[in-house]
Amino acid sequence: LFGMAAYYLSVIPAVLCGILVIAASPGKKTFLADVGGDTLPLYLSHTYFLILCGLLFGAVAGIVYTKYHHIDTWAFADLLAPAIILGQSIGRMANLMNGDAFGHPTGGDFGIVYPDTTLAYHTYGSQPLWPAEIWEGQIDVLVFVALLLYSCFPHKKGQVFCLYVMLYAVERFFLEFLRGDYVNLTLGLKSAQMTSVIAFVIALVIFIVLQFKGNVDEKISG
Repeated sequence: LFGMAAYYLSVIPAVLCGILVIAASPGKKTFLADVGGDTLPLYLSHTYFLILCGLLFGAVAGIVYTKYHHIDTWAFADLLAPAIILGQSIGRMANLMNGDAFGHPTGGDFGIVYPDTTLAYHTYGSQPLWPAEIWEGQIDVLVFVALLLYSCFPHKKGQVFCLYVMLYAVERFFLEFLRGDYVNLTLGLKSAQMTSVIAFVIALVIFIVLQFKGNVDEKISG
């Protein structure tokens, strides 16, 4: 019951934050709204903010849950990391079928042409697009394998999760150059790229600190 309460207490504030931001700033619409679809306007910047809130509150809920049940937080995070990236890969399959998280035009006669019922088609028409979501899903599987292999060797608790964050941050940073579903630049970078840089630096610092001060994963070292 405590775990369920912690979960809902983490999700509800994130949802409320997203609703408040959307209500307060009715200016930025996605391509779907711009082309005049009868779907309600979607706000990418607000959605991204909502995702970040969900990650933050979810992390806090996870820490509270593991502490309450006397579970090693770092070991639990290491256990979840491969599952998370594999879930992200499956999510990219859904993006492909839904026609979102797509790339920008390739400028040639190669690429993906989406059905006329998708957001990608409403945005770029019949132009061939970079298969950004496909490549991300495939790279996610490679990261999944890398995490499993790394977890088989001696390491400190928490380093598998940090490695997951670093690898995904690098992956996402470069794939964002191919994404064409939104253009929201800050200092020449998209919001996801800025987040990737910050996440990579934080994860790298924690990884190094754990290497010197962390506890060895006894299941592997023993």
